Amino acid sequence: MTPGADQILAHHAALLAIPAFVPAVVVVGVILYIARKDRREEREEREIIERAFEPDDDTKENE
Repeated sequence: MTPGADQILAHHAALLAIPAFVPAVVVVGVILYIARKDRREEREEREIIERAFEPDDDTKENE
């Protein structure tokens, strides 16, 4: 006869916590997506403004 094996049971608190973590992860993901998109748009806008105020090479040659 073989010795009896110990039976390991999962703790139910971990299973109950899963539904609480899923929405939290989704909210964090949405916030990170919006922040990343906003920073990208801000960078593009700043580049457009910088290009608008740069002196043109053509105007320097014509003077």
